[in-house]
Amino acid sequence: MNTQKSIAKEFFVQQAPLILATLILGFIAAYWQHGFVPNGDQSYPLAGVRVPVWHVIWMGVWTGYTMALVGEAAGIFALPYSMSVLQFTNQHVTPSTQLLTFLNPFGALLGFRRSGQWNLDFALWVCAGGAVGGLIGPFLRSTVLAAAEPFRFTLGVALAFVGIHLFYKSMHGFSANARAAGTHRAPVANNEHKAKFHIETLSKEHGRITIGYLDRKWTMSQWKLFVLGALVGVISSALGVGGGFLLVPIFVTMYKLPMYVLPAATIPYVIVLSAVGLFTYSVILPMVGATAIQPEWAWGLFAASGGIFGSWVAAKTQLYVPEHLLKLMLGTVTGVVGVLYVVNVFFVLPFRV
Repeated sequence: MNTQKSIAKEFFVQQAPLILATLILGFIAAYWQHGFVPNGDQSYPLAGVRVPVWHVIWMGVWTGYTMALVGEAAGIFALPYSMSVLQFTNQHVTPSTQLLTFLNPFGALLGFRRSGQWNLDFALWVCAGGAVGGLIGPFLRSTVLAAAEPFRFTLGVALAFVGIHLFYKSMHGFSANARAAGTHRAPVANNEHKAKFHIETLSKEHGRITIGYLDRKWTMSQWKLFVLGALVGVISSALGVGGGFLLVPIFVTMYKLPMYVLPAATIPYVIVLSAVGLFTYSVILPMVGATAIQPEWAWGLFAASGGIFGSWVAAKTQLYVPEHLLKLMLGTVTGVVGVLYVVNVFFVLPFRV
């Protein structure tokens, strides 16, 4: 009962004002940018599509929830959904989704911090690299990825790579050895979280950082984290997503980090990368003579109001979900969507993607 009261208090005191403020900003942005609120009868001028406000909010809720479960922002689901289902296909979809990926992780950030899945030492260097990548990626979007087909193909390759990789990894969670060891189960099911989840910084010396959780520890080069953050940042900001979709499988593969530890780095990273990328699209591009690619501000804010709620709920439930199921869920959906995008470049599909 005390836990339920604590969660309810956290929502009404911390989350509800943030969600409401973002929603109100969406209406203000619509009047500021266009003089009216786009809906099912009036199209979003930059997007060129008619979508009810509730639909955009709902997109934020479910994409924010599903992606925060695996330590990511909503963008990698919201972007293909916006393009294929809602038919928002021009360049403005990129910074609009970037606005969503900047705001929606705040719900997860506060939720994961409260649950103990938090370590700024781990996040620092990868976030610094992301800031550099966010300054470069938008220039790729405005030049070599400006046309729709190259952009779809690049997005498809990225989605397919990540999806197939995570699907393969998830299969190990169903193995007999994993079941016998209990590693296929969620931490709460394993009774690992009677004490508060806590990710410790064990050491920082000679350019390396060691973090620990329970009886496990991982040592990583700070400069490698920086380079990794920069490379992922270039690709992700060019696509208009938060970067978690690449960071998660890389961390899982290179450092063998469990999904429950990843949000300590990936959620702050997504926020930093998206903020810098959005600034680059709106301000830096025109400063250097390139054409600014403005977001559909109301679209991004409406989606973010739902995304903040969805990601917060994910932060409250992640520790109850088995890790291999998280990987299977993400891998299956992203892999299928990615393959369809790639195939559609070479063959005409009987449906629109």
